[in-house]
Amino acid sequence: MKSAEESNAATLGPQPGGYVYIIGAGPGDPELLTIKADRVLREADVILYDDLVCSELMARFTALKIFTGKRKDCHHFEQEAINEEILRHARAGKKVARLKGGDPFIFGRGGEEIEVLRQNGIGYEIIPGITAAHGASAYTEIPLTMRKISSSVAFCTGHPVSKIQVPDADTLVYYMVATTVHEVLDAVAQKGRDENTPVAIVQNATRYNQSVLIGTLGELRRGEKAVYSPALLIVGETISLCVEDNWFSKKKKVLIAGGDSSMYNTGEFIKVNFTCKGAVESEHERMENSEPLDLDYIDEIYFSSPLCVRNFQPFYAEIPARIIVTVADEATLAEYGKLFGGDAATIMH
Repeated sequence: MKSAEESNAATLGPQPGGYVYIIGAGPGDPELLTIKADRVLREADVILYDDLVCSELMARFTALKIFTGKRKDCHHFEQEAINEEILRHARAGKKVARLKGGDPFIFGRGGEEIEVLRQNGIGYEIIPGITAAHGASAYTEIPLTMRKISSSVAFCTGHPVSKIQVPDADTLVYYMVATTVHEVLDAVAQKGRDENTPVAIVQNATRYNQSVLIGTLGELRRGEKAVYSPALLIVGETISLCVEDNWFSKKKKVLIAGGDSSMYNTGEFIKVNFTCKGAVESEHERMENSEPLDLDYIDEIYFSSPLCVRNFQPFYAEIPARIIVTVADEATLAEYGKLFGGDAATIMH
C-alpha cells in the first residue's frame, strides 16, 4: 500500500527542474576530454566554462555557452555569481554543464558548487577530468612515482603564501605557482630538502606551447626567470628521468587556419586551430583570438582560404622565416603574397 507521500508524488507527476553536470575538461589538450564528458556536453542546454577551456574544444558543442573565467585579472563572474548562474538555468529546467579546467575536485572548487546544489535540491553528477599534474607528468615524461625512487606523491597549491604546505612525500606537485614559485621553493628548502633536489616548472601543460624549465632547488630559488600561468611545480628525484627529446617535444606544431587538417598525421604533428570564420561567434573566441598564438612554438602554418589569410594577418606583422607556410590553392597563395610578401609552398587538394 502506498504512503500518503508517495500518492501525492504520483498525483503531481514528475517535478520540473534541471540537472547539473560538474565536468573536468582536462589540463589543456582538447583530446584529453573523456568520452562521457563529450557526450554530456553535446546533450547540454547550457555550458558554463572557465578560462582554461580552449575555444577548439568549445567549438564542438551547440549549447548556449557562457564564459565564466577571467583574463588579465578581469573576472567575468565571482564564484558566488557562478553559483547563482548555475542555479538560474537549472531552475529553468535546463541540462547544465559546468565545465572546468583539469579535474573539478582538485583545486577546482567543484566541492563548493555541489554544496550549493545540495542546499537547493538540484540534481547533479560529477564527471572527473585529467588533472594538470597527470597531464604535465605524461607530456614531459616525468613520472610522479617510480619504483625505488618515489613511492609517494602529494598535490599542493601555491596559495595562499602564508599557508604553503610541504608534506612528507617523495614527489611534491604544486598547482598555481605563477606568482608564488619562489615562496614555494623557499618553503620546500626550509622544510629540509637538499638544494640539489631536482625541480621542474611546467607551463601550459599538454598544450602546443608547453614549456619545461628544469634545475635544482638551489638554482631555481636563486633564479629570476618569470613564470606565467598556468604553471605547475614538481619537486623530486623522478625529474632526473626526464629526457629533453620526449615524445611530445618530437612532434611538430602546425597551426591550421581553416579547412581539412587530415593531411597532417597526428603521430607526427600537434594541430593548433585558428578561427577564421567570417564572424567570430562567441565572446571566448574573441578573447582567444585577441591574444595571438605564440609563433615561437609553431613549426608550420596552413591556410585553407584567402579569408583565413586576411583574418590571420591583423594578429601578426610578419611570420618568422623559419616557419613553413603552406596554402590550399593559388588564390590563397596570392592573398598570402599580397599581405605577407613571401612565398609559400602550395598544397593542392
